[in-house]
Amino acid sequence: MIEFGTGGFRGIIGDDFVKSNIQSIAQALAEVSLENGDPKPVFIGYDNRFMSDYAAKWFAEVLMGNGIPAILSASSVPTPLVMMATRDKGLDYGAMMTASHNPYIFNGVKVFEKGGVDAGICFTSMLEKRIAAVKEVVSIPEEEGRKKGLLQVEDFLPTYISAIEAFLSPKAFHNPLKVLFNNMNGVGAASILPIAKDLDLHEFHAIHTEHDAFFSFTDPNPAKGNIMGGFRDQVLKGHYDFGMATDSDADRLGIIDEKGNYVDANEIMACLYYYLIRYRSMKGDIIKNVATSSLIDDVAEALGQKCYAVDVGFKNISAGIKEHDALMGGESSGGLTVRGYLFGKDSSFSGALFIEMVAVMGKKVSEIVKEVKEFAGYRHFFHEDSYSFHSSPDAMMDYIASHEPSFHLPLLRTSRIQNNYKYEFADGCFVLIRLSGTEPKFRIFAEMQDEGESLKILSALEKYLGEADEACFGN
Repeated sequence: MIEFGTGGFRGIIGDDFVKSNIQSIAQALAEVSLENGDPKPVFIGYDNRFMSDYAAKWFAEVLMGNGIPAILSASSVPTPLVMMATRDKGLDYGAMMTASHNPYIFNGVKVFEKGGVDAGICFTSMLEKRIAAVKEVVSIPEEEGRKKGLLQVEDFLPTYISAIEAFLSPKAFHNPLKVLFNNMNGVGAASILPIAKDLDLHEFHAIHTEHDAFFSFTDPNPAKGNIMGGFRDQVLKGHYDFGMATDSDADRLGIIDEKGNYVDANEIMACLYYYLIRYRSMKGDIIKNVATSSLIDDVAEALGQKCYAVDVGFKNISAGIKEHDALMGGESSGGLTVRGYLFGKDSSFSGALFIEMVAVMGKKVSEIVKEVKEFAGYRHFFHEDSYSFHSSPDAMMDYIASHEPSFHLPLLRTSRIQNNYKYEFADGCFVLIRLSGTEPKFRIFAEMQDEGESLKILSALEKYLGEADEACFGN
């Protein structure tokens, strides 16, 4: 059964991610589009993953077989580009062939709705049922689609890059920064390299820009464990002002500061929010998800703004931005956006904005992070990790519901928000266990006033989930 999680459908290549499943998704989308009447073209993009380009063509061929025009990206592109193309062209749907930050054995399909937003749960739930009910896939060869005028191949990159640069302050251009960019063999280089050239930095060097569907046999995700090794060493050895890294489909951002410290997504979001309000005189509240640090709340309060928490999934961040007319929205996994840009996370955009911030503030990255935390009065320590399990996700969630983890601190309240279990303590401290919507993993988070305490709790949670996995295995 094909299921859509927080970031679309994802499966192991050759197992769930196969031609028949890709075609079934396209057929279901075509049928929904036809039933809506006067179907518009669908913009289709793909990243550098194994079979992404082929999957994009299979998807297009099914749409065309149902008489629906397809606009196929001329090259591999970032996911946010497809969202922007869907919005700017006034289309009802867009599709992206990617498994985002997941390991190379995965691939998948993201679907976007009108306005270039992530497909909501109501739509994906309906689409799942339609996919299961598909009786016949109607497809025509690519060349036949061309002859019928149903296929258009388009290079949307120049428009996408221009939109990012239009958001930037003139002060971001011709700056003295020296930056090292880790493309992680993804598609971020397609947009970030041209943007860096236009910004005319003092020095901008890029690594891992070659097309490698195996991502150098590493996880193409700019999380701490993936970029604090060799990449960190290169940042320090080259005396760079900072290093930046993007995931395989370029919607997540990671930063290494000039001292070799990892700047996590919470800190990136807090610093950019602080910068936009204090230096660019912008106004507005901020949206975060339930797994994101209270640093965001503290910064918002100190700035005279409000922070609203929503469930995990960027579709919920986007909905929150719309509801509260918020200035920014983001999550601890590494994605953010700003009002007036795009209702989706984008690391080309956030990376360019980060460059602007450092150039305009004229301070080292470590100094900016310190300034923001002191301004907010933030005294906590936020850490996260993950646990891969082998049991049934439902069994694991049932175990957590009936076997609450033991904490040596007084527990104020426990709450479940969809696939998240949150345990709250005094002074804004919390622990959260979140079932990933895209892979068999639990994300675990701890934010405490003592760093040792935070790390100790994470270790205890890993042991607890291991016991749960052992108890549930085979059930």
